Amino acid sequence: MRPTARDPIDEQWEPEPGEIEFFLNEVDGGHWVCRRDARVTRRVGEITTRTASGVAIVVPEIQFLYKAKYHRDKDEHDFREALGALTPAQRAWLRDALEIVHPDDPWLDVL
Repeated sequence: MRPTARDPIDEQWEPEPGEIEFFLNEVDGGHWVCRRDARVTRRVGEITTRTASGVAIVVPEIQFLYKAKYHRDKDEHDFREALGALTPAQRAWLRDALEIVHPDDPWLDVL
C-alpha cells in the first residue's frame, strides 16, 4: 500500500518505511494460479506453511519462483541459504515452474 499522492511503482520496487507490500493471487477451482503464467498452479492448501511461531507464509518454492524474475543479491543469498532445506518435491516443483515461467533461469542448473 502506498499513499495516493505517490508516483506509480517501478518493476523493482522496495518498500519504504510505512509502506506495505502484499500480493493478491488468483484462485480457480481450489487452485492458486501463478500471475506470471497461468499454466503454473497449485492446490490452495499447498501454497502456505506456518513458521515455528505460527505465522502463515508462502511456501519457499513459490517465493523463489517470484524471486527468480530479478535475481537481486538478496534473492541469490536467500536461494543459496535455503536450497539445502528444500525437499526433493519442493525442488522438483520449483524446477518445473521455472522451466515454464523463466526457461533460461540459472537456478535450473542447480535444481
